[in-house]
Amino acid sequence: MADDSVITESSVCMLDEEVQHHSVYSYVGQRIRERRKVLRLSQIDLARMMGFSYQQMQKYETGTSHATVSRLLQFANVLNVPATYFYEGAKLNDALGNAIQSDTIKQNRTTPLHVLLVEDNPADVILFRKALSTLSEQIDLHVIHKAETVSDYLQNYESKYGKSAPELVILDLSLPKIHGLQLLKNIKNNSATISLPVIMLTNSVSRKEMEDAYRYGASGFIQKSVDMGQYMDAIETAMRYWAKAVALPAM
Repeated sequence: MADDSVITESSVCMLDEEVQHHSVYSYVGQRIRERRKVLRLSQIDLARMMGFSYQQMQKYETGTSHATVSRLLQFANVLNVPATYFYEGAKLNDALGNAIQSDTIKQNRTTPLHVLLVEDNPADVILFRKALSTLSEQIDLHVIHKAETVSDYLQNYESKYGKSAPELVILDLSLPKIHGLQLLKNIKNNSATISLPVIMLTNSVSRKEMEDAYRYGASGFIQKSVDMGQYMDAIETAMRYWAKAVALPAM
């Protein structure tokens, strides 16, 4: 009869790995909690901005729930920190360190970042293109001026437009005919585009609009500054981040 009390080397390794993973999740939760307190947000406030329950917020902060990469990107945008913030200072064992440095996470981009810009103002499009021209990263930009044509483009980008699948959408919040928030909802309610990152572009935004956008699945906001230099810097920083720091499926 087998002795259930016997602990094999493999089971010890599995247990150790599980403990190490929980330690990392707890550390990430601690970093979320620290940043939340700096911004003087309650757990309820942050949960509302993130679009989930107060109970789920507690689980993330205690490390009992694992925040996925997409969820951490959302936290980074809402808390206004770089995505690397959550792991800064963490002590990782070799197994976890190797996992974070794996080909999946650290994959080098071999193709241009395919970006769809939905913007009805020609002047803003010119500024956006000018900002991209300063980057060393390769960006393939396609511009749509009319919100009502976005759905058709996302369904027929290759057959009808001869383009590659967009990896990132930059969406103006104030569009005629279809508001940016409604277009964001349409994108996120479609199973074919639900995972597509969408960054909102806006002159000004109310707290409610920002909370709604994050709840609908926005990955961030870029503020259109009256200072052209600041606006272009914001575009350059965002595009460099998505082209260089983030691993996307089409890379």
